[in-house]
Amino acid sequence: MRRLTDKNLEELDLNGFTIVPDFISGDLLTTLQAAQRRVLPPWEEIRTNPPQDQSGNSYVPCFPHEEMDLYKATMDEESIAFARKWLKTHEIHMRVGCMIARYPGHTGGGTEFDDTGLHIDNGNNSLLPISETYREFGQMVFWVHLEDVDMDQAPLRLIPRKHGRDMTKCVPLVCKAGTLCIFTNFTYHSASAYTRADGQRYTWAYSFGRADHYWEGFKHYTHLGKSTPIFQEFIGGLSAAQREIWRFPPPGHHYYTAQTLSLLEEQYPGWDSEEYLTHMSAEL
Repeated sequence: MRRLTDKNLEELDLNGFTIVPDFISGDLLTTLQAAQRRVLPPWEEIRTNPPQDQSGNSYVPCFPHEEMDLYKATMDEESIAFARKWLKTHEIHMRVGCMIARYPGHTGGGTEFDDTGLHIDNGNNSLLPISETYREFGQMVFWVHLEDVDMDQAPLRLIPRKHGRDMTKCVPLVCKAGTLCIFTNFTYHSASAYTRADGQRYTWAYSFGRADHYWEGFKHYTHLGKSTPIFQEFIGGLSAAQREIWRFPPPGHHYYTAQTLSLLEEQYPGWDSEEYLTHMSAEL
């Protein structure tokens, strides 16, 4: 059964977000939960020295991290197909992936209908102002909660498009483990305060944008190609088509020669040059 359908596409178009329960489940959920906790420490481990980032106690690491399972999970085929449909092109790029932990003491966003921190992500994700006509002038965030989120655990609050900035109409993302929320950088949303005395709220997110939109992007990962073994191994294990999503030139591109393919095999363990060589041979 498909998890992402045309109904989700319609909801995203209408509301600016769509929520998908049980997007991740079973053994995969268990595996990703364990990986997430190796990146984001639980509250009981850091309560005497909590991290300070943004407003109050929170922790926001982006690529790179050391968990191959999380890298591989960003290549979810349904997510990629859905992003291509929404962005109206087959040619898409992975944008930055971030993980977030909210801990007791986090106050950003306030509670109930407080509009502190209400924003869209376009301002720090694009050089261009918002387009109200063309949805593809925006990026998509796949925001996943791998653990339960209750009302007192700083749920993300989203406002359906028709309600503008009216926080009295916000939808708090209170959900069970494995829930996915897809929204765009034109969607009004806000953090909220973590009012529970213990525990944490985890978020794992990955995002996509059009490959031809070079004016977009929050942060990038091109600096990881030579300096981060886990990222190099991940890229080496992908197919040529999958690498295109990570900004690599497609097979047949004139960059690929016997000399460069030899260096790519050395830099990215597991890199298979066969697909690239086939295209080179066809051109000779």
